[in-house]
Amino acid sequence: MRRWLKLAVFTGCCAVCAPLTFIAWLEKRVSRSELLFTLFAQSLAILPGFPGQWLRGAYYFGTLDRCSWETHIGFGSLFTHRGAVVGARVSMGAYCVIGHASIGDEVMIGSRVSIPSGKRQHLDERGGLMADVSRFDQVSIGGRSWIGEGAIIMADIGERSIVSAGAVVSRGMPPASLVGGSPAKVIRDLAASGEGSGRAS
Repeated sequence: MRRWLKLAVFTGCCAVCAPLTFIAWLEKRVSRSELLFTLFAQSLAILPGFPGQWLRGAYYFGTLDRCSWETHIGFGSLFTHRGAVVGARVSMGAYCVIGHASIGDEVMIGSRVSIPSGKRQHLDERGGLMADVSRFDQVSIGGRSWIGEGAIIMADIGERSIVSAGAVVSRGMPPASLVGGSPAKVIRDLAASGEGSGRAS
């Protein structure tokens, strides 16, 4: 019954966001620009409380490459590119900024986490600086991972991993790992200690 009630509320929020969703969809069809998509994302990011949470979820459900309706996107958090993927039961804290990312099911993200679109956005093939940012990589966060507050994720994180608060991840991390530091490294293998398998059950 509770799930059906949530679905009904979400459907209503989709109707409220329909004009914004349609305009963002039209922008995608006629141009490569994301100005309107970003404008609406920023506007919805500052809506407080439950209304803001539900309206953000409805907007991204209709505009991202894929987004589950079962998401929690905190106050001040936004996606900067529509090419993101968000799995089911993802929870995101306040003031997160997400670019081209693929976030698996049941990922928990703390506040002030940044997931830019890779680490080479401003470099050309020869390693020189580009004036026009047009090179984006999709960063993958494996399912059932936890991302600590203030972490910066620029490379893939394996499933069932824990990223410590303030970590700066600049290279890919294996599944079931405790990751921390700047630059981040594997602190402990959670699978070997049984912690990773326990959290996945």
